[in-house]
Amino acid sequence: MRLNNITIILGLALLCIPFHISYGQGARYTGSYTKSAAIKHVGKSNFVIEGFEISSNDADAIHLSNCENVVIRNNKLGPSPTKKGIYLYNCKNVTIVDNTFENVQSGLVAYTSQGIKFEYNDVTNILGRLKGSNDVGVMAQFIQVSGAGNSVSYNVCENFPGESSTEDIINLYQSHGTAQSPIVVKGNWIRGGGPSDSGGGINLGDLSGSYQLAEDNILVNPGQYGIGISGGQNMTLRNNKVYGSRQSFSNVGIVAANWYENLGQTQNITVSNNIVNYTHKDGYVNNWWYAGNIGTINGKETNKYDASLNASILPDKIIGRARSSSTPSTPGGGSTPIPEDNNPDPAPKPEEKPGNTDKDNEASNPGTSLPEVKNDRSIQIYIDRFNRVCVNIWGFVTPSANIVAYNEAGEIIYRQDLTRFHTVLSNSRPNPGKYTLLVRNGDKAHMKTLNIR
Repeated sequence: MRLNNITIILGLALLCIPFHISYGQGARYTGSYTKSAAIKHVGKSNFVIEGFEISSNDADAIHLSNCENVVIRNNKLGPSPTKKGIYLYNCKNVTIVDNTFENVQSGLVAYTSQGIKFEYNDVTNILGRLKGSNDVGVMAQFIQVSGAGNSVSYNVCENFPGESSTEDIINLYQSHGTAQSPIVVKGNWIRGGGPSDSGGGINLGDLSGSYQLAEDNILVNPGQYGIGISGGQNMTLRNNKVYGSRQSFSNVGIVAANWYENLGQTQNITVSNNIVNYTHKDGYVNNWWYAGNIGTINGKETNKYDASLNASILPDKIIGRARSSSTPSTPGGGSTPIPEDNNPDPAPKPEEKPGNTDKDNEASNPGTSLPEVKNDRSIQIYIDRFNRVCVNIWGFVTPSANIVAYNEAGEIIYRQDLTRFHTVLSNSRPNPGKYTLLVRNGDKAHMKTLNIR
């Protein structure tokens, strides 16, 4: 009798385990949807958006500004070729779960927000700039997200060649968790990325940040790189599997570097127990690269190259896999209606904040043949410790962004397009001399003279 009682109690306990433990990665919703126009809320709290099918090329499918305590679940978003599936600005405690995204410019972008959870979603084909958008494509990007309870976990993302265009599939940009509750990127399945020659799978510490953790993710052919740390403090990559076959843009499996030395030194960086097999576009195995400026890396000797690692680390079917079993659904499908604003408030435009540059408020106009420029603080030009010329752009990078270099005579000697927040110039170790660099990003510009020794 005693043994039987223990067995019954254990059986009941197992039944009480949350469903998502059983169903694995991706969206589990099997109900129906109600077609809806794009949804926008400003300054609202304590509501649910669920059961909608939204396709929009005029506005982000779901756009929330200054909202709190929101659940976005069981929706189908896309196609939205030039608009995001979900955009959050200055929001708190938003859970995004069991949604399906198909052919969207980006899945989620969360800006200056707290307590954001993007979990158990299916995402197929991040379009990025493929269909004319000016923005790079991401599955999930946190921009200045902070505090406890932030997560991008247990999602599935598949991008098909020729049908998608991604930058970083998961990107944490100037975002800060806490020591007790780091920003967690866990248990995601990612297959397919590129063809960007700068983007990849999971990027922690973009433009610095702190307390970020990526673990137990599986990535197959995610892009130019697999997983990486770009700067910041208290960053951890551990227990991930990364496979990359030879492609025209593939480079390295794991990268750790302090791309933003002007923002401070990296501290407490851990890269441990990852298993990698990554082939460079030139045909050689290139599993990891650690820059000298990253400092001490905890656990790097525990990372392993496994030549047998291949694309089969993910099953053939990853999208919809969690729905192939009997899974939770809303009885009868449908939705919980949300009252719409007849005259919704315009969303506030994110304020661009300054970086640290020398004499940012001054116009730097050496030479009479150079254009007149008022320096914008959102653009930084500097030389890093490797004597490379670097450019940081804070905020949106326009398609026309570029850098032009002039010699002392005011002659143009170099041009390069800029496509991301941080750029190391491809010819970044110039001969000694005095050079003037002009960066333009839309209507913003910055000019700086550098003395190369």
